[in-house]
Amino acid sequence: MLLGVDTIPAFVPYLLLIVTSLILIAISWYKSKQLMLIPYYICISGIIYIFELFVYVIFDSYKYMPGVFKNAYYDSTLGAVVSNGFIIPSACAFIAVLGLGIWWILLIGTGFMGVEQLFIYLGIYEHHWWRTIFTGIGVSVLFLMGKWIWRKINASDKSYFFRLLLLYLINVSLQGSIMFFYIVLFHQIEYRIGWFDNPSRDNIALAALFSHIDSILFALVISLQAKWYWKAILIAGLGCFFLLLIRLEILFVTGIWSIITLILLLVVLLLLLSGLYNILTAKSGAHRHI
Repeated sequence: MLLGVDTIPAFVPYLLLIVTSLILIAISWYKSKQLMLIPYYICISGIIYIFELFVYVIFDSYKYMPGVFKNAYYDSTLGAVVSNGFIIPSACAFIAVLGLGIWWILLIGTGFMGVEQLFIYLGIYEHHWWRTIFTGIGVSVLFLMGKWIWRKINASDKSYFFRLLLLYLINVSLQGSIMFFYIVLFHQIEYRIGWFDNPSRDNIALAALFSHIDSILFALVISLQAKWYWKAILIAGLGCFFLLLIRLEILFVTGIWSIITLILLLVVLLLLLSGLYNILTAKSGAHRHI
């Protein structure tokens, strides 16, 4: 063990990843100065969330150990949020905005592999069946995909289905992040379905799955520019669905205010999605600057 490494709190390397992410985002924003960077960034995060639903949540590929929460699974999921919501999408945005080529992509992908091995060495991250080379390949493919999405998202002739897909990915990211912190920080709701022995993993898995499913409905009502009453019907329908889950003893809450807060969060998400859609469909398209 390197001198002094064992005295460094586990969260510090994760914090450094967040700081690095903010620097990359700042550079990307400085270079582009486009509002389109906001939905693009969240969209990339949504792609990673879908990937992580299967690889991390369902198939238990690896474990993060930032040492922030006492609950080991929630602590691991927080580490996943740092990866999904910060360092990988910020690197993807940096590569896309600066138009970096394949050799830079391979170099940055190798850098991610190096960071992963360092985290393993420090004992703040571990593999189950995952391998470091999978990370290198995965992020490199995502970076190439991100460059293509950046070109498409800035085009003036985005098809309806492309915009629909963007909205879906954006909502997956926003809702997944917001619901994670609502569940973990406030302990007001808990899903219990019995899929896994670990109840915390059970909770996160079902919450993530519901976020992926209702993101389809959110994307549809926004992309079709539905009237306010259709949006109200959607929110009311989800509220009734939550009440059904409570009756079926799948969703447990601390009280009525837990459900009210949950519904209000969905309303906020719908408003955020509507605002991001306005950026995506702005008449000036890719040339909309601030």
